[in-house]
Amino acid sequence: MEVNKIIIHELIKQQKIQEATVFLSSEYLAQSAKSDRLGLTLNNSFSKDDITHGIFKEEGNEFFHYFNEYRNSMQPESFLDFTRTVTEELRGIIADEYWAKGGFLVYAEYQINNTRFVSIYLIRDVEGVLFQKNESDHTFAINTTQYLDTNKLAMGCRINIDKLDNHDSNHLSLIKKGQSDISEYFFKWIGVDKPESNKEFTDKLFTIISGLPPATNPDTNLPYDLNIMRELAFNSIRSSASKVINLRQLGIQLYGDDEILIDFAQQNDITIDSEFRYDAKALGRFKKIEVNRDGIRLTFSRGDARTKVRFSEEDPSQVIIESSQFAAALRNQIASN
Repeated sequence: MEVNKIIIHELIKQQKIQEATVFLSSEYLAQSAKSDRLGLTLNNSFSKDDITHGIFKEEGNEFFHYFNEYRNSMQPESFLDFTRTVTEELRGIIADEYWAKGGFLVYAEYQINNTRFVSIYLIRDVEGVLFQKNESDHTFAINTTQYLDTNKLAMGCRINIDKLDNHDSNHLSLIKKGQSDISEYFFKWIGVDKPESNKEFTDKLFTIISGLPPATNPDTNLPYDLNIMRELAFNSIRSSASKVINLRQLGIQLYGDDEILIDFAQQNDITIDSEFRYDAKALGRFKKIEVNRDGIRLTFSRGDARTKVRFSEEDPSQVIIESSQFAAALRNQIASN
């Protein structure tokens, strides 16, 4: 990870008081091993929290306007100017939020594997002093004894600049730390749109479950059949009274591993919220179809209908199964008898 710039501003706001002020830094944190480690630690927090994805709303979005000014500027202080301006914007938004409270806003510009990011983190409720403020110089320094206590992220947004430049969807990632949903004012401030539906996320979950090696059946010590695995997922998801899927919880229930579903999604470039409300119709893809007619028994998941299992367009009495593994197993069975 290569950290280019980090700057810290303070948003000062108490709950139940409808006013807010800011303490704005006048310069970036000095580049050092401490600032690099802070950037790395904060970025890694994204993999430990529930994430939701989105894109910028462009029409009438002040944050996006100032972000573009910074992106298009060749001036070294453009990032500093951007962070100071949007922090003032947030102060105006949060002042009227009765239950909202402030914290430290950390802005970081960095690269990972040649991919460019800008991230914004709101940190609060830390024990001890995380950042040391210099009132006269309008600067911050990292407290060496406390700066690793960054698991107190309240909110955060990571902008994938390369995806934004390529007009790719889901160039925004936002974390939800211990909340049922991200505070509305944080969404409003950044200007987040959600182009992907719960149906698309439910479809992507089917792809993840289908792509992972099945879990081991504790009674036989053998892997579950894929159709059984999908049905286990279906039953587990349907048991949720809130109709919400949490990938970490589902990973524990199916595999005993809270990271397995999220890791597979990241490794295979599948963009999916780590928590979302499932679409009932799309969830039906996990259900089993079983037909026993004319001495032939066929079992498969509804999600494979019209892909691996489909009807012939020429002959309505023909069913076409496209699966090299199924064909090989069937040949072996016939040959062995």
